[in-house]
Amino acid sequence: MKKFIYLNMLFVLTAFVSALAEKQPEPVSMERDGPRFGFNIYTGDMVKSKFTDRPDGKEYSPFTTIFGWQFEKVLTSKDNNNQSIGVMFQATPLVAGLEQGLVIPAFNFMAGVRTQSGFEMAVGPSIIFNLQTDEPEQAISPSVSIALGYTISSGDFNFPTTLVLTPNLESDLKHKEEDGTISEHSQKGLRISYVVGFNW
Repeated sequence: MKKFIYLNMLFVLTAFVSALAEKQPEPVSMERDGPRFGFNIYTGDMVKSKFTDRPDGKEYSPFTTIFGWQFEKVLTSKDNNNQSIGVMFQATPLVAGLEQGLVIPAFNFMAGVRTQSGFEMAVGPSIIFNLQTDEPEQAISPSVSIALGYTISSGDFNFPTTLVLTPNLESDLKHKEEDGTISEHSQKGLRISYVVGFNW
């Protein structure tokens, strides 16, 4: 008797779970890849240590251009033919500083959400590769970026605009002077990036 009751309970539970699964809309996956371009503005102490008053004597502008390509995947669910808030994953390799004869590679990976109206917010790691230094500890600069954006849709095309804020988390830059003394240069500051582009 107990075995019969357990089998019936298992049958009812299985039917209930199956009914719930049928009611849940399947997620819709979309890939939106495309070019990105914009500019960086560096602020704070890192303007001197990285651009205008570098220990190596070189001088650059704290305003740099950005060019890259963004790989984006968006997951959404559909309910009554209306798209809900989407979850997005973005991977973006970039190059900055070309207008000054510099090659500053960077890579961003971000995860966030996008509303039906096109507003989005994301956060994730950002890595800059410094090819202008001979110091191994300064060759890679990791940080965390916060992005706020809005996407304008027109037909099959999308035109994203994004504001990215990235605090510099590097420790003070140490430089050996000609007399043998070690000087330290603060690298604190905020990198402000504005990026636009398109995808389809």
